Amino acid sequence: MVTPVQPWGGQMVPEGVPYQPSSLFVQPAPPAPLLLDELPLNGPDPIRVAGLTTNTVPLTDLLAEADEPQLPPGARDGVLQKLFFTSTWIPRLESDSVGVGDFETGLVLGFPLMRRDTPLLVTPRFALHTLDGPVTPHLPPRLYDASVEFRHLRKLRGPWAMDMAVALGYYSDLERSSSDAFRVTGYGLAVYESSPRTKWVLGVAYLNRAGASVLPIGGVIYQPSPDLKWELVVPRPRIAWRVPGCNSDCGDERWLYVAGEFGGGVWAFEVPGTSTLDLLTYRDYRVALGYERKTIGGLSRRVEIGYLFGRELEFDSSTPDTTLDDSLYVRAGLTF
Repeated sequence: MVTPVQPWGGQMVPEGVPYQPSSLFVQPAPPAPLLLDELPLNGPDPIRVAGLTTNTVPLTDLLAEADEPQLPPGARDGVLQKLFFTSTWIPRLESDSVGVGDFETGLVLGFPLMRRDTPLLVTPRFALHTLDGPVTPHLPPRLYDASVEFRHLRKLRGPWAMDMAVALGYYSDLERSSSDAFRVTGYGLAVYESSPRTKWVLGVAYLNRAGASVLPIGGVIYQPSPDLKWELVVPRPRIAWRVPGCNSDCGDERWLYVAGEFGGGVWAFEVPGTSTLDLLTYRDYRVALGYERKTIGGLSRRVEIGYLFGRELEFDSSTPDTTLDDSLYVRAGLTF
């Protein structure tokens, strides 16, 4: 059914920095330090949980080591850092299941917080979710997300770094005003670099939704070579291989990856044909195979095909909860 997510900035990242894609209906992921071309674009919000951990970027690699504050490698001058667009299609394979079309766009703005190398990232985004469902349960034809995220990353003393974010969002069918549609989410992460190849991640996300209000984040990011990355971080593990050809020296990289995600979202809506307000909670699990091309200073793209399982719809009213059949999905994203 509806499955959110999250795009990352599809740009190049300095060597040794784990890149993560954002996912669409899995709010979430999809954000990093000010003016980075390889900025992960998604933080954990009610609609986009995937990519939650992938937004964790070891600032020891990204923040320049210098006596005077300076921009990270691959940074852009100015406030506007990124524009992104992501689309996901989940077909309705069974008559009693739910198909979903997701379309999300947004931008990343960077502002120095005290110094240029300790940025405040502001990410406004808007998403449309079209639903193709059965007569029962009654679902709205469209759902919307409108949110803004405030994110701060900072290198601490020694091998430590931090990543914190708060997002304010409104999630509903926009038919009627509802206090349940406004939600505040956020997360806090700590990154410890035990060696140039190994980084440990530990933190927690506040999703502000039934059944998963608080989500622990933890794991290890290991890169034994420039062509292989093990991002074993829950809730979004990922293994990526760089395709032979152009590389970071020419600002153009191609990667293949296998990833897992925990997706879901929460929306307030008016039950079709009635004046009754209800609250819809959706969750699923997914595995995917993807390809991404990251270009510094240019247009980056990503395409992904995956399998959804454990899909559930829950309602705040007396409407019975529903288990949906497994399905496939296709996702594509552009970032500039």
